[in-house]
Amino acid sequence: MKLKHLFPLIALLTGVFSLAACGGDDELAPQDQGQGRESNTEVVGTYEGWTHLTTAFINKNYSGDTFTLALADDGTLTATFTDATWGTATITGIQASKIKTGEGYALEDGEGSFVMNNPRQGGTQEFACKLESGTLSADKTQLTVVISAYMEVGHGDMTFTFQTGEIPAED
Repeated sequence: MKLKHLFPLIALLTGVFSLAACGGDDELAPQDQGQGRESNTEVVGTYEGWTHLTTAFINKNYSGDTFTLALADDGTLTATFTDATWGTATITGIQASKIKTGEGYALEDGEGSFVMNNPRQGGTQEFACKLESGTLSADKTQLTVVISAYMEVGHGDMTFTFQTGEIPAED
């Protein structure tokens, strides 16, 4: 008689433990899987400004540039930097995090490629690039992209620093 009363309880407990054991990662909220981080979604947009280019031979500002931050399927950010003269860089795997002091965000990580215009020979060439640093705030947005060993050996890196706001007057 006692077994008759225990059977429903055992069946209920077996069902509860089975459901708990079958719960997988696909049941986690997106932010628990590294997807859709709040900071990443808050910085999505297109930013307009100017770029300072630095190489062993060039130290010049270019106006009318843009970069766009878009949310990728995996929850990270993809940045697309476009300069009319030099070309377009696409950098993936970027993470945004809130800056502890003041308002704004820091951009971290990220690597990609820069499809660069070749003004002397025509056409384009593709180079590996990485996000060196990035900050987004109400006052100033800045993104630095580095192309390592762009020029022949010994000439160093090519650094593009994008900024919002007015381009400084040339000296």
